[in-house]
Amino acid sequence: MEEVKDKEKRINIDQEYIEKVYKYIKNDMPVDEFKEKFSLNENELKGILELSRVYGKNIGLKERNGEVVFQKNSQRTQIITKPSLSSDKLIHTELCVVSDTHFGNKNQQLHLLNEVYEEAHRRGIKTVLHCGDLVDGNYPNRPENPRLQFLHGFDEQASYVVDMYPKVKGITTKYILGSHDETHYKNGQATVNEWISRCRKDMVYLGQDYAELEINGVKIAMDHPGGGSAQALSYKPQKRIEILESSYKPKILLIGHYHKTYSFIYRNVRAIDVPCFCVKTQFQQKQGLSNSVGAYFLNIYSDKKGNIQYFEPEEKLFKPSDMWDEAGRDAKKVKKLVIK
Repeated sequence: MEEVKDKEKRINIDQEYIEKVYKYIKNDMPVDEFKEKFSLNENELKGILELSRVYGKNIGLKERNGEVVFQKNSQRTQIITKPSLSSDKLIHTELCVVSDTHFGNKNQQLHLLNEVYEEAHRRGIKTVLHCGDLVDGNYPNRPENPRLQFLHGFDEQASYVVDMYPKVKGITTKYILGSHDETHYKNGQATVNEWISRCRKDMVYLGQDYAELEINGVKIAMDHPGGGSAQALSYKPQKRIEILESSYKPKILLIGHYHKTYSFIYRNVRAIDVPCFCVKTQFQQKQGLSNSVGAYFLNIYSDKKGNIQYFEPEEKLFKPSDMWDEAGRDAKKVKKLVIK
């Protein structure tokens, strides 16, 4: 009981502190000015930004006239590292990252995924990375599951990916499978990737739960872990990074599964929690879990050795008014996106 009271007291103190910080910070206030005023180092600043998001005060960063400034109520969070080399000596890479589409669930948001692919096409992006849970899967131990789905079983869900996943000329989607995808293998040794990779040449399977790849020399890891999410958005990504041996650490770690959005740097790894394309599920509602719908656009400048000199993750989040929250509406109304 005493431990619970201490925890509640700490939470109240944190909330009060963030309220004061939020009132003090103004839009376009230089970050360096704030750090100098309160004698903060880089890690302490990151901790404040993380706490602000935990307690519903979104404080973002942006670049203005060559300096980093605060932006309150921002839907765009950036990790800005200034290049040490002139841009003509750097390799420029643009990527789009998505995750947790949960095709077959009545709360899927394929129409918003289509919108992201259209934007990727406009930007000239050639590679989209998908961090797992393409389909909603089949859980025999969850009796409520069939009621929440409009597609049941392996054939229906795998065929839907082949038929309905956005198909855009010039864009290749590289994907891993997640825990929901894996249920089909556990139930009958059927793998979703076998169907997709045979039927869609623009979709490349990289692995179950985890995969590493290099794009223009930059080592990127895609991860779909298990377990529930933590209250502190950075906690689970930090733990994933801590178990990596130094020689195997990627430059960028992209994490699906949690339906959250967050980006930060830890042990020189740029980690991103990738949001989903599914409105909050009944399970999330019962557990009191938050749910973010959207994607990331990554702007990367690296040297010939794959070292990142400039990294800007652009968060694209959708508002509730963008989503079709009527169960099954997306399945009935959405059309396949094909850009030739």
